[in-house]
Amino acid sequence: MAEGHAIVRWARGLEPLVGRALTRVDVPRRWKGLASGLLGQHVSVVKTHGKHLLVELSGGLTIHCHAMMYGSWQFGRPEMELRKPEERVRLRLRSESHEAVFFNGPIMELLTSAELASHPRISALGPDLMAADFDADEAWRRLQREPNRALGDAVLDQRIVAGIGNIYKSEGLFCASLDPRRAVSTVTREQADRIWAVTSRMMWADARRSGPIVTLDLAVQRNGDRHWVYRRRGHRCFRCSGPIDMLRQGELKRTTYFCADCQR
Repeated sequence: MAEGHAIVRWARGLEPLVGRALTRVDVPRRWKGLASGLLGQHVSVVKTHGKHLLVELSGGLTIHCHAMMYGSWQFGRPEMELRKPEERVRLRLRSESHEAVFFNGPIMELLTSAELASHPRISALGPDLMAADFDADEAWRRLQREPNRALGDAVLDQRIVAGIGNIYKSEGLFCASLDPRRAVSTVTREQADRIWAVTSRMMWADARRSGPIVTLDLAVQRNGDRHWVYRRRGHRCFRCSGPIDMLRQGELKRTTYFCADCQR
């Protein structure tokens, strides 16, 4: 699943459409009745909130996209050669000079202001970790709601903090030196703030470059390794040489990788 850094990259790819009249808009069948009315409008602003992408149009509607596991974007000139089949297109926005195409993503909807404000998934989101005005006080309040919950499961909950996916969950907890198995009730405010700080730094570093997620320090990278602990079960920790372990957490049994020695 695309994590928050990828959404920021995609928002950047949509910026050339801001203020430019739309000459073509392709949407799923459910929304085709509205598509013709979007021609001639322009993108007013592109926003992100965690893993959600929000494209505000000059006519008052907002396009809401979530890539889930398989969605992706392609950006380029009008009439560009698509890297995926036409039938995979969920959204196409074209101006005279730029085109943006959203493939495969299961969530693509057109929302009024009222619908956006009352949207059950969006309104439930916690503070956006990559936002300039990230609200650490609100994140702390939401983290305390389930004191018996395992920290590794809680950090992944978008209702607590939005944007963290499975890779940054494992990598952030490792870099913050916190055991994912410990209960939320044992976490101090200083420790929680440390999680958000180190994870945000990694996500912004990846947002500013292209390519796959790289969380491992450059001085430590070797043999193609890109992560401290993620998908390194059974390998040696880069810091202490102890074994990297893995467990499954939460209702969805998401994998968490960690070093039991470094994350006591």
